Amino acid sequence: MTILRSETNLMKTLLVLICGAALAAGTSNASTLYGGLGGHGNGDSTNDGSLALVDQVTGAVTVIGHPAGVSRISGLAFDQDGMLFATTQPGGGFPPPPGPTGASQLLRLDPGTGAALATVTVTDGTNGIAIADLAAQPGTGILFGIRGPNDQLNGQGKLYTINKTTGLATLVGNTGDFFGSLAFASDGTLYMASADLDFATDNIINIGLKTLNPTNAATLSFVPTNDLFGALAVRPEDSALFGGNGDSAQLFRINVTTGTETLVGSTGRTFIGDLAFLPAPEPASLTLFAVGCLVLGTMRRIAMRIRP
Repeated sequence: MTILRSETNLMKTLLVLICGAALAAGTSNASTLYGGLGGHGNGDSTNDGSLALVDQVTGAVTVIGHPAGVSRISGLAFDQDGMLFATTQPGGGFPPPPGPTGASQLLRLDPGTGAALATVTVTDGTNGIAIADLAAQPGTGILFGIRGPNDQLNGQGKLYTINKTTGLATLVGNTGDFFGSLAFASDGTLYMASADLDFATDNIINIGLKTLNPTNAATLSFVPTNDLFGALAVRPEDSALFGGNGDSAQLFRINVTTGTETLVGSTGRTFIGDLAFLPAPEPASLTLFAVGCLVLGTMRRIAMRIRP
């Protein structure tokens, strides 16, 4: 009888510990915001080409590390397996055009150090092309890239899917915009911050936020915004859209319905080329709950055994 009571007490203790662990796991669900730093390479910005963490409350930037040989990062995206991909732009010049010329490299980065684990040139099968921004489609993990003007091949505004291993870019469609940056929401909505260039005045016009059809790049909706966001990311747990406006060194939250911008804070002298959220690991609550159920079942069986 004493042994059975001890077993019962042990089971109760285990159940309390499991429930407490489940509650703790369930509260740790905040995603981490990463930034890929662009810049001008002329001293106007610092840590150009580095990987950084971006504070979602203040906008403060903390550099993680710098992948060797990278002048500036233009695109950043985590896929569904937690692998971090980035696209680059060559150094020199001042974007928008005239700016750095040449093709982008597709990198796989170590999120902990910023080191490049793999590098390949992005190509459309014939030419190396410039990618202005990256986004990974939820569920499939497919990398999407929006082409920029820096390859000087007049393909800016075209939307591609990009092979993670070979860098081969497959055309999805043409958005018709000169500037673009991308972000997927958890429900599969594809956002693009967009703008055009008035070649007569060199002014940036038609600044706004679009949703795109990811199968053909057709515009589904458009709302104007005050800023052109060269960096864009959607926080997975609440679908909040964040945008960085580059030279102005500001981080905003953007209302996807109205285009209204709410300032988060200053990013300092770091030029954020793109943003990407690393989702929090799935909580272990369900697993712990299942274990708890097993323990509870054992307790009941023991109780039945000790009944007179």
